[in-house]
Amino acid sequence: MRILILVLSVLISQNVMASPLKLNYSLFFGYMKTMYKLDYQYVATSFYLVEPSTGKQCFIKQAEIVVDDKREPVEFEKQGKLMPFYSDQHRKDGAMIEVQTVNNEACALQVTLMAKESELSALPFEKLVNISIELEGVLRKNAGMVGKYFLPEFSGLRFKLVTPLSADVVLPNGYQLASNGDVLVGNKILSTTDLSKEFPFAVARITPWIAK
Repeated sequence: MRILILVLSVLISQNVMASPLKLNYSLFFGYMKTMYKLDYQYVATSFYLVEPSTGKQCFIKQAEIVVDDKREPVEFEKQGKLMPFYSDQHRKDGAMIEVQTVNNEACALQVTLMAKESELSALPFEKLVNISIELEGVLRKNAGMVGKYFLPEFSGLRFKLVTPLSADVVLPNGYQLASNGDVLVGNKILSTTDLSKEFPFAVARITPWIAK
């Protein structure tokens, strides 16, 4: 199910190949269609190219969408992020996205459901509650009517910090520190904290916290 890809942020292209990497546009379209229908304010589905063995982002040199002999540029951020446009016609035409990486390494596509980067500069708990609601809403929408009953537990929010914390840091009551340095905040804390209170750390990324 597509939902598992979003939940676990796993690699789509397990059979990696040397650059240029060729990816079916319909894969991107499916995720973008969900976000287009929901029209959520705070969350987005993002597409990254990473090295399968390390998870490090691959630097992108060029990205194009290809239909037969026609090519159009695809927007990207050099440090691994693809930003394809939304087009049902390209999906119907069987378009492919071809990506040339800077170092010609073998990369794979990683799909990540996350809060929009534009929403990270100020994080009162009122916004965090809305982010949590929207993240869970996307997960359930992608799971479909039957799949939603098999979803892993949506425990709250996972925060990647701008400056990682040391293992001996004293966190606010109810917060947890993951093994990779992320801060985990559960739904109960989100729902009971003063909504005007600001999250106490500078944040680089917010993703779902999924219980294993």
